[in-house]
Amino acid sequence: MEAEGFVINYKIGIKLADDKDNIISLKQIYRKGMCWMFTLVLKNGTIIDGTKKKAYKADIGIIDSRIVKIGEIDQKENVIDIEGRYVTPGFIDTHSHADCSAFLYPDCESYIRQGITTFIGGQCGDSNAPINNYWMRKYWEYDMWNDIDPFIYSPQTVQPVDKVLPVVKDKTGQAVEWKSFGEYIKLVEKKGMACNMITLAGHSQIRADVMGLDYMRKPTREEMAKMKEHLTEAMESGAWGMSTGRDYPPSASADKEEIIEFVNHIKELGGYYFTHWRRTGLRIAGSARPNKLEGIVEALEIALETGVKTEISHLTSGFEIYPENPEMDRHASEITLEVIDSYIEKGADVAFDVIPGVSGGICINPYLASYFTPWIKQSGSLDQFITNLKAKDYRNKLVKLLRDGEWYPLSGKSDPWWQNKIFITKSESECYIGKSINDIAIEKNMEPVEAVMQLLLEEPFIMIRRNGKSEEEFKTLLKHDRASVCTDTYAFDLVGLYGNDAEIAELLPHPHTYCAFPKYILQYGMDTIEETIWKITGFPADFMNIEGRGKVLENNYADLVVLDMDSLKTNENYIEPRVYPEGIEYVVVNGELVLDKKGCTGIRAGKVLKKQ
Repeated sequence: MEAEGFVINYKIGIKLADDKDNIISLKQIYRKGMCWMFTLVLKNGTIIDGTKKKAYKADIGIIDSRIVKIGEIDQKENVIDIEGRYVTPGFIDTHSHADCSAFLYPDCESYIRQGITTFIGGQCGDSNAPINNYWMRKYWEYDMWNDIDPFIYSPQTVQPVDKVLPVVKDKTGQAVEWKSFGEYIKLVEKKGMACNMITLAGHSQIRADVMGLDYMRKPTREEMAKMKEHLTEAMESGAWGMSTGRDYPPSASADKEEIIEFVNHIKELGGYYFTHWRRTGLRIAGSARPNKLEGIVEALEIALETGVKTEISHLTSGFEIYPENPEMDRHASEITLEVIDSYIEKGADVAFDVIPGVSGGICINPYLASYFTPWIKQSGSLDQFITNLKAKDYRNKLVKLLRDGEWYPLSGKSDPWWQNKIFITKSESECYIGKSINDIAIEKNMEPVEAVMQLLLEEPFIMIRRNGKSEEEFKTLLKHDRASVCTDTYAFDLVGLYGNDAEIAELLPHPHTYCAFPKYILQYGMDTIEETIWKITGFPADFMNIEGRGKVLENNYADLVVLDMDSLKTNENYIEPRVYPEGIEYVVVNGELVLDKKGCTGIRAGKVLKKQ
């Protein structure tokens, strides 16, 4: 039977047509008394709708991919009783790298388990295309890079494609069979994906592919034209805009004029601009930190000059506070927000995302010895490195190198307060746990670098956590109406790509890979639960113009999270981060259950959301 564009089947209910007018006419069918069966009913839940409206109790009826009815529903089949739990829109991760690993982890388990139903990838200048000539390291291939191009200290992160692809296939079992942005999108669509994906074209990858290893200069007009061709192809294939990675080569080598020219180009194509702003400088030996506020202002000026909708990625304060002080961090964040507000008042269409925590994104160094990977490589094993460290002349040379700032991870030039940011998480000596390197150095009456050496000699497998700033900084930034929440991670399973089969893991996935959004809700939430949920649903959907998502409304897509606040736990763990949170009971993506109480269902209901 057919009526007003709907195909009615008494076993499966009504199959919605794609046409918007038919979706609107569903109520007309309902009012005429025609019967159908909802494909899924969430019964007795308390709805937080993503608009900041006060939570209310109602049933949600879903047919196919859409929310059809919110109200009282009398149906016996396909019903899940969620009495006592909240039902919210699916969470939107506004800064993700999961697009780059989507061909390896299409089930997106670490995202689905924390309630993320849509992510915005292609960030920090990274994207998986175009790869006609050169490949820029995205970080998911970090553990493979020594096989691609052997190095001791600092890798060359741009490599010919022919060197990269055989190693990726050997290490992952997956062949890279695309070159263009559109070809990659088609591959992801063919495999399917549990989350919805929005993605951007990465400036660094485009620049690498066109300019190769000769990227530390201005591009020629011919090279600019070729890069614009790639941007056009990406936008025509569904990208939502362009991202830059201003602390990473080759994007770091571009001048402001180059970026503006590209942003104006994507403006003509209806695109947006996302930027990892200049905040650390190149992460190499001897580097000093740049003026962070200038990095933020560059992004704001580009937004104002071009008129393009702009997202500032994983915002932190624009100031360095030494020595660290929570009250000063809060004040520095307030001044940073005042600068951003001043550009918004001038007409810049700007928002920003924030990682909900003080320990960064992407990955962690789990062991103190992880910071000494070059010397472990040279020694042949961790055991031999420790043996070498016992030799006074060897140790003295290494101490001098670190004091002189010649190793970025432990450099006083790049971070004069590093010794106060590294904390012991696991040790055979319980007296060390929870203390910073500086605390231990004071106790031992040693300089911090010497204290590090002594700790390694005492316990080679001692484990650590590195914090970047104070909680006050991020709590302040997140309170702003233009702030959203991000993971800054890949979507993995409980294994991932880091540290496998290694004697000692240099990297492991950041705990935020698994628990960033529950952590935000529990630790950084707003004054009300309604505002807390709005910031990760309705606000980013509105700012990005993501049609039909981010709100629990009739006719919207059924991207939903069932949340038990009483049992919500992050299970955040810096010793073994690969653990799922608790309290996210059900996740629905485009009307299908991708998570239930047994775990991920394996249904890949997500879509590549293309910019219209």
